[in-house]
Amino acid sequence: MIGARMRELREAAGVALTRAASESGWDKGHLSRVERGHTKPSRELIEWYDDSFGANQALVNQLMELDAAVRAGRDMSQRDMRRHVQPVLLGGSVPIDHHPDDRAELVGETVPDGTRVCREQMFEKTWELRNSGERQWHNRYLTRQGAPGAPGWLRSPARERVPDAGPGDVVTVRMTLRAPSQVGASTAYFKITDAAGRLYYPGLESPPIFCTIFTAYEL
Repeated sequence: MIGARMRELREAAGVALTRAASESGWDKGHLSRVERGHTKPSRELIEWYDDSFGANQALVNQLMELDAAVRAGRDMSQRDMRRHVQPVLLGGSVPIDHHPDDRAELVGETVPDGTRVCREQMFEKTWELRNSGERQWHNRYLTRQGAPGAPGWLRSPARERVPDAGPGDVVTVRMTLRAPSQVGASTAYFKITDAAGRLYYPGLESPPIFCTIFTAYEL
């Protein structure tokens, strides 16, 4: 996800990958692998993208949020192993009704990525999710990932209920968010969980659902 944001920032600035490699000192092939999510970027490279493309530490803040989410998932898995509650799968323990044939698909959303929002402005974001698997959805939530408090934190509820849905159904999740006071890009990450915060789709092939805005002094 960080690599995708890095690519979006570079392309929004109109900078070709060859030029970015020349100016940064990193190999063009390395930058390409990072932006495609094949290689984990270093903190130094992320900071260079932030500084060079005017993101005002948004990428570093997102890295901190994702690292916090990974640590929280690992801690939950370790607690469950000690209690012999849930099996452990890649990415953390899973809900009791988890099934490998379960699928979710994002089919629509409002507030497109990069939408400009005034500082401290509240706005509503919606996501349309399709139950594209063969399992019934019941008592699921869209849960915020990461730990609050980082500069540029895009404020949101900790979680929002996902309407129950049968196979093939499309449901809408609505959430009210508030832009940070800092100017720059901000992203909030969410994943589908049970009430305890356990991931229904914990594998690396299941990226989070997110909201990305650009906070401005005025529109």
